Amino acid sequence: MMATQLYDTDFFAWTQRQAAVLRRMAAERSNTDLDLEHLAEEIESVGGSDKREVKSRLTTILEHLLKIAYSPAYEPLNGWRGTVRTQRRDLLALLKQSPSLKRVVEDEFAHCYRDAAEDARLSHVDLSLAPIPTQFPFDLDQILDPDWLPEPRLRPAD
Repeated sequence: MMATQLYDTDFFAWTQRQAAVLRRMAAERSNTDLDLEHLAEEIESVGGSDKREVKSRLTTILEHLLKIAYSPAYEPLNGWRGTVRTQRRDLLALLKQSPSLKRVVEDEFAHCYRDAAEDARLSHVDLSLAPIPTQFPFDLDQILDPDWLPEPRLRPAD
């Protein structure tokens, strides 16, 4: 069966065959059976997945930083801090693994902030006492700093 047909009918088998072909190619310095088009598609897809992950993690970090800073709620505060810590750690690990993805953070920041602000507004948290600003009130260095968290703007009533 040709590699192109195998890709369409049994993806796992295709991956195994491509790995075997790559190993043979490395040994023989030949690329006769390599399904370059589908291989390129799959590799490109992996990159797209990483890009979507960066945007998702950034949006979650921004949303929870907004909740920490602007919500009068006290109970979920530690949970929001934990979410920021976890998402930030995973985002920084991804950026370390693929430094070129930092540009995604910079390029998609405004879009991610709009989504995060909307998500924070629509959440169960009452943000009516301290409206969320239209421009993000913190800088990118703060957002990526593993030790930084904003101070709550509103302190819960004792």
